[in-house]
Amino acid sequence: GFAVFSGLFFIRTIVRPLGQVEATANRIAHGDLTTRLPDAPYDDEIGRLCKAINQMAEDLTKTERMKNEFISSVSHELRTPLTSIKGWVETIANIRDPDDENYRKGITIIRSETDRLYDMVEELLDFTRLQNGRIRMECRPLDLVAELTDAVLFCEARIQREGLVLSYTEPEEMIPVYADPDRLRQVFINILDNAIKYSAPGGRITVKLWAGEYKAFVEIIDQGRGIPPEDLENVKTKFYKGSNSVRGSGIGLALVDSIMTALDGTMDIKSTLGRGTVVTLGLPL
Repeated sequence: GFAVFSGLFFIRTIVRPLGQVEATANRIAHGDLTTRLPDAPYDDEIGRLCKAINQMAEDLTKTERMKNEFISSVSHELRTPLTSIKGWVETIANIRDPDDENYRKGITIIRSETDRLYDMVEELLDFTRLQNGRIRMECRPLDLVAELTDAVLFCEARIQREGLVLSYTEPEEMIPVYADPDRLRQVFINILDNAIKYSAPGGRITVKLWAGEYKAFVEIIDQGRGIPPEDLENVKTKFYKGSNSVRGSGIGLALVDSIMTALDGTMDIKSTLGRGTVVTLGLPL
């Protein structure tokens, strides 16, 4: 009698639940992200496995939703400059005089919007390559001071055009790091670009650089609109575009985070809504 009872208990508490787990896992694997396992009656390995699979399905659902929102957002961002280009091409096609003011204006806008499209597509491709491990870092010894100063000078004219104030004092002594100069520049310009986009005229953008015992740190501080608390923990996540975001692919911070990780570095973000954002980058000396 005990053997029969033990056999029934084994079937009811282990074999049957495992069959259900396998069937549910197969449905999730085939794209049915709405399926869930019922709560297990026991807090044992089977119960914990059921909870883990349900949590996995929740996380996959969230990622899928973010991916769909991201695709929709990027499609919209690509369509805006394309609409502008199409409109101006049609306008220019009807102008016979190259010296016409609208002709020159149209050419300028088409060039600007084409550059914007190119930058967005390159950013998306870079992120995909990094995620797939297809980008090789060409690292070499660098002076971080020189690399950051070059990036700041590149953005300085735009900062002034937007009516913002730049505060940056170049350190006198070099700070040696081992990194890929092109990717490092990409990181600095991306963060500075965000600081500019999210700041109102009259705001200050402060750039600081210092060396600790083992790491060098770059801090970029703006007085812009800030990041809502509910978005802050997700801004480095791929496919995530916050509720407070402005133009762009929405993948910039995820790309920066991927580059910094590949360089054995770190990126930390602190932000207060309506007060501004502080991005701190760390690199091994």
